[in-house]
Amino acid sequence: MRKHTVRILSLVVGLIVLIAAVLLYRAGFFGGEQLPEPPPTAASPGSMGGQQTSVRVVRVQYETLRDNISVNGSTTATEEVLISAEVPGKISRILFREGAFVKKGALLVQLDDDELQAQRKRLLVQRELTQRIAERLKNLYDREGVSLQEYEIARAEADQVLAEIALIDVQISKRSVRAPFDGTLGLKMVSEGSFLSAGMPIVGLVSTNPIHLSFSVPERYSGVLQNGSKVQFRLDGSESLYSATVIAREPQIDPTTRTLRVKASAPNPNGRILPGAFAAVTVGLRDYDRTILIPTEAIVPEEGVQKVYLYRNGFAEVGTVETGIRKDAEIQILRGLEEGDTVITSGVLLIRPGAAVTIENMGN
Repeated sequence: MRKHTVRILSLVVGLIVLIAAVLLYRAGFFGGEQLPEPPPTAASPGSMGGQQTSVRVVRVQYETLRDNISVNGSTTATEEVLISAEVPGKISRILFREGAFVKKGALLVQLDDDELQAQRKRLLVQRELTQRIAERLKNLYDREGVSLQEYEIARAEADQVLAEIALIDVQISKRSVRAPFDGTLGLKMVSEGSFLSAGMPIVGLVSTNPIHLSFSVPERYSGVLQNGSKVQFRLDGSESLYSATVIAREPQIDPTTRTLRVKASAPNPNGRILPGAFAAVTVGLRDYDRTILIPTEAIVPEEGVQKVYLYRNGFAEVGTVETGIRKDAEIQILRGLEEGDTVITSGVLLIRPGAAVTIENMGN
């Protein structure tokens, strides 16, 4: 028993000596290098003495913003028609050039009217005869040489010839096919010598100055567009921006699509805008003269609240904002920011309120 006690005491003394030797060695008592202290624990992001984070910022300033929607539309001709003849007949002359601009009333196609011209000449001769007979009987009637009935019959025959001449003139005029309005001709569909049936198309005619723009807007925006409202549009494959003025709208909402059909007009003096083209239409809803826009990446959504980080004297401070219209890269701030505030736009998911930050780049 005594030997066992002595052994335990020896072990305890040896352990104490070993610990003392380690401590003396670490303190440099034996000429060795002092062991380095363990590195300090990194400061938390919220501590004032932590490592600074480089961030990008923007300075808040008032800007102009236009709220708008984009819809699809198409261009249409102001006037468009397929030229055709009212009566059948053989084409004697084609007097137009394909793709040419023509004025209203220009003669395009002449149908054969030889037979009608011959009938008209015969009626002209008959008119001279009936007029002379009627005048002779009028003189005789004035001297009571003939009865009133005889004179009235002669007068009626003369008037009938005049009516037949007028009818022939109308039939002759229908053999001349003319342009109903100013416009540009398309490709001809007939040739000289062809026999036309009534209503057979000859050539297309379109009026493209001004050009019309047709599009539809959702029901909730039906009250925004009135006659005289301005819209803008771009054509597919073109960067040019055109302006158009609303000239008409349907009197009711389409119950199937819940949209309102609208027509606008745009000047097209050089004919660059062709009918039937796809158009991306921008409809302005409201203009904001003084509003605040910041990059969308600056917004930190948190439990249904929109927050931003502000740069204040080298530290990040959190603020709550109310947002409005969202654009492609920016978002409108309705409340929570003032002109001159500095908003942090990078690293907003890593920093915490009170974190030390340094400006890496100042945006516009």
